[in-house]
Amino acid sequence: MGVVSTSSWPEGGSDQGFPPDPMSLLGGISDCIYCLDAQWRFTFLSNRAVAEIAGGRRLIGVSIWNAFPDTVGSLFEIHYRRAMNEKSRQVFEAFYPPLSAWYEVHAVPSGTGIAVFFRNVNDRRAASEALRARERQLETVFSQSMVGILHHDLKNQVLMINQRFCDILGRSREEIEGLSIQEFTHPEDAQWNMPLFVQRLQLGEPFQIEKRYLRPGGSWIWCAVNVSFVRDDTGEVASVIVIAQDIHERKVAEERTRKTQDLLQAVMDSVEDVIFVKDMHGRFVFVNKQVAGDRSLLGKRVQDLYPPELADGYIKADQPVLSKGEVTRVEETIPIKGAARQFQTVKVPWWQDNQIVGLIGVSRDMTEQLQAARELRESRRKLATLIDNLPGLVYAADPDLPWPITFISEGAAELTGYPADDFASHRVNWADVVYPEDLAELEEAVSQARQDQRPFSAVYRIITASNEIRWVLDRGQFTYAESGEAVSLDGFVGDITKQKQAEERIRWAAQHDPLTQLPNRALFNERLEAAVKTSLGTGCSLGLLFVDMDHLKQVNDTIGHDAGDCLIQEVANRLRKSVRDGDMVSRNGGDEFAILLPGLNGEAELNAVTESILKHLEELLIYGSRMLDCRVSIGASIWPKQGSKLSEVMKQADMALQAAKASGRGTARLFDPTMRLEAQRRAVMLNRARHAIDKRHIEPFYQPKVDLSTGELAGFEALLRWRDRLGNMKSPADIGAAFEDARFAIAMGQQIQDCVVEDTRKWLDYGIEFGHMAFNASAAEFGSGGFAEDLLERLRSAGIPTRCIEVEVVETVFVGRGAEYVEEALRTLHKEGVRIALDDFGTGYASLLHLKQFPVDVIKVDQSFVWGLARKPEDAAILSAVLALGRSLGMTTVAEGVETLDQAAFLRAAGCDLGQGYLFGKPTSRGLIPELIRSWDAEQQRRGW
Repeated sequence: MGVVSTSSWPEGGSDQGFPPDPMSLLGGISDCIYCLDAQWRFTFLSNRAVAEIAGGRRLIGVSIWNAFPDTVGSLFEIHYRRAMNEKSRQVFEAFYPPLSAWYEVHAVPSGTGIAVFFRNVNDRRAASEALRARERQLETVFSQSMVGILHHDLKNQVLMINQRFCDILGRSREEIEGLSIQEFTHPEDAQWNMPLFVQRLQLGEPFQIEKRYLRPGGSWIWCAVNVSFVRDDTGEVASVIVIAQDIHERKVAEERTRKTQDLLQAVMDSVEDVIFVKDMHGRFVFVNKQVAGDRSLLGKRVQDLYPPELADGYIKADQPVLSKGEVTRVEETIPIKGAARQFQTVKVPWWQDNQIVGLIGVSRDMTEQLQAARELRESRRKLATLIDNLPGLVYAADPDLPWPITFISEGAAELTGYPADDFASHRVNWADVVYPEDLAELEEAVSQARQDQRPFSAVYRIITASNEIRWVLDRGQFTYAESGEAVSLDGFVGDITKQKQAEERIRWAAQHDPLTQLPNRALFNERLEAAVKTSLGTGCSLGLLFVDMDHLKQVNDTIGHDAGDCLIQEVANRLRKSVRDGDMVSRNGGDEFAILLPGLNGEAELNAVTESILKHLEELLIYGSRMLDCRVSIGASIWPKQGSKLSEVMKQADMALQAAKASGRGTARLFDPTMRLEAQRRAVMLNRARHAIDKRHIEPFYQPKVDLSTGELAGFEALLRWRDRLGNMKSPADIGAAFEDARFAIAMGQQIQDCVVEDTRKWLDYGIEFGHMAFNASAAEFGSGGFAEDLLERLRSAGIPTRCIEVEVVETVFVGRGAEYVEEALRTLHKEGVRIALDDFGTGYASLLHLKQFPVDVIKVDQSFVWGLARKPEDAAILSAVLALGRSLGMTTVAEGVETLDQAAFLRAAGCDLGQGYLFGKPTSRGLIPELIRSWDAEQQRRGW
């Protein structure tokens, strides 16, 4: 009251825009205001003050002590003088008897006087008094309440607690204030009480619980507890009110009652019969565990629990007991724990105070007795259904042949095609459907089982009504009388046709080559042994052919394994077509085939077969844009002509095969005893070659080539030599068989190339003029793929000019199968500057067309023509013609085998460019070549011719 601010100014103002007189404003406010000067005279009174305390009098200039003598000596005077003298604001409440009013007063120093602001607070004082009266009343109720009341904040600080709560806990207020609620809550209840409190606190929702409080000494007391939450002005929970009512005696009584009921229930539950009690409304008030282990029926009626067809029957059976007090016995179905069971029930009235208040029922389970018969009937029905639906048949038969059927399941029709009635009526006996060839074995198995009095198991074939053959598994046993006599044969027959077919497929796959579908080595050996046994009885011979494809590796290496597989399949198909009916063709692996010729009538018949094979395989196979060579080499032997032991005959066929390969491939050879020695010789050669290759003992000896017109060295030819285990240098003739094997030929050629490249690079570094270096390349090296590219890369890596190198090939490479690969390689080398020489010209099958077709730079006339100059005039004519041919084609001509001066003179006169032979020098080891070049005297050489 009495506060004036700019916001208190009334709206509007003087015409000049200034506020009105402040005193005018103060006079119009609702609080009482007056001002006193230093002499305690009124200098201003507000309208409200004039009306309330002055009674309408004008008191300006009048002393307050004169105007209101009752204030003298009162609180008013004390505080006014203090405000005046001390210049301090005085705020107080005081009662003014003349007006019977309480005032709130503010005395404020103002200039030399004071300003007094006051308002009547009678209404507020009355309200406060009423509130204090209510608080006293509430305190009385709080302290005298029969329930415990606790008011605490969210920090568990006790704000208020009544004596009853202290009595319940058996503790003083001071003790309780030092504990949290958790500390005087029973531990078992605290586990769930605190989480519940936190949950409801977060929601601000009251809750009711029953819990136990701990008392001093470890005792506890049951209480019904109501918890509510007090919110502050912002709506947030600020404190908690707990009201606890002692229910300990009730809970103890309930526990005693529960224990009594539990005892009664335990007794009732121990009875095997169903015991139940219903009230007059049909509600279950008691059941033992035989009815419901979880007591879920309590409080419910039968119509709440069971379908109408059951409930109506129960209600009807209850009526005589409830309405007339009769004792009834009924048979009824009662679902017990989810299972319907058959009961015999006795129901008696439940009397209290001579009134029927319900009924008591005792039901005895009769399900087992009633169910036994039903289960037996059902078991028989299921067994019959099971038997009829088995994937096979069940039978009972007379123990003696032909095993007439006394019982057979419906599966007989599906398995045999004959209806079960045909067997039951004996129109068909089981022996009638057994495959004739299997019947004797089945009879033996059944007879032996009967004799040994044990079960039997037999696999055999049957013939169905539609003449289909099926495989079956028959498992059976005999039933015997006390006398030991068999009275019945009972068993099960299952169809295993698919299993047998699967086994046959697996067996076939294990014995056949998947690529060609031909028998494999294992089946071939099996058939071979069987054929030998047959031949021993017939006296006929057996022919054995081992067949190797001549060009499979070359196809695989140059075109790819897909092409190789295609070639294998084609050869297999042609082999099938080329042999006799009854002959067996097998693929033994890789490029190897074997052919068994049973019932052979001599060599002529064997030769006819081999000729047929070779003829069928002459034609090339077109594979894309390629032509694949199908030719094979064949080794043959005859049993028992060439050996009584099968292993020996197989070795002989293999030796004959090796002889066929050595003779140029694409041929067939029949074993003869000389092949054994040849095979041994070849084996020795191959072992020598293998050792030399492994130890890198293959190296070149160089023979000079001489310009016949000048006597100058024109170059060298690298001739293969090899070092034996003792370190002696040997001729290639001692390992000649190795050149027939592509793997050996390629390996030896690679080592010669290594040496030639190494020596050429070395002599170039020494500045030695050696002309050109020539070496021989075999057909196998060309067939391995990448020959030209590999050689050019070697030369590039070593920094050797291609003009220094000459590759010699024999003319048979031009007319052999795969000549197109040779042509491609030679053209690549020729294009890069490598010279191509045709070696041994005149001894093979080369034609003028081949000389034109292939990039040949040099013709080397075979030494046989040179040696025949003195003895055969025709050799001189041929030699002259060849040299003339070379000149006309612009090719360099070289004569090999020059050993005499006469030969050199003739060749020079005939226009031969170069000569090579012992006349000019023998093949010389690598280390001596530089000295040979330095000491060469061309003039001396030329003068000798």
